[in-house]
Amino acid sequence: MEPNQDKKKRRSKKDSEGRSFMCECGKAYLSYQALYAHKKVKHSDTISQEDFPKKKRGRPRQNNVINKEEVLSSLPSKDDPIAQIIKNWNETESKGTCDEAFAKYLMFKHSKLSEVEYQALRASVYSLRDCVNKYYERLDTENFLENESEYTITEKPAMIPNISNFYIIEFLPREKPIHDKKKEISFMLEFCRWLNEQNYTDLEIAISS
Repeated sequence: MEPNQDKKKRRSKKDSEGRSFMCECGKAYLSYQALYAHKKVKHSDTISQEDFPKKKRGRPRQNNVINKEEVLSSLPSKDDPIAQIIKNWNETESKGTCDEAFAKYLMFKHSKLSEVEYQALRASVYSLRDCVNKYYERLDTENFLENESEYTITEKPAMIPNISNFYIIEFLPREKPIHDKKKEISFMLEFCRWLNEQNYTDLEIAISS
């Protein structure tokens, strides 16, 4: 028996069987990768971005590190207070304001959600922020001050659970009717629970449906 008898014979360049990937110059190849390699060597000036081989999708990367640039790119404007807080985030210098709590929550959730889910969460956070700034007297009806700046910029979020029912029952239907009530209830319950876990508040939340 010849030593190489069991080895597969190498295809001849003249063998056209299975060579379905054609180059404009007439040469045919068995795979797109081979065709692309040929083009890269012989016709590099004609290669466009559409010619690049598609990379196979591997296992999603586990990334628990907060990427502030990615979070910022998902916010409506890099000039708004929450975006500025995220851009310059420093845990040790945090004053514990509402906007800082909103920013920290968005950074916390960003890597845990899909882009669609995160955009929905962001919309809910900004709606709640809008509600708090417009109707901050509802947070603590017995003790509130007139604020020269927005409430969420200067005040702490300890009283936010107090506005939950007003936010769900009155504010959203009147000013944000496109928001889904069930999803907003879930958001408020989870956000207020997170506030409690982060020691921003010790108030309990109860939402009337």
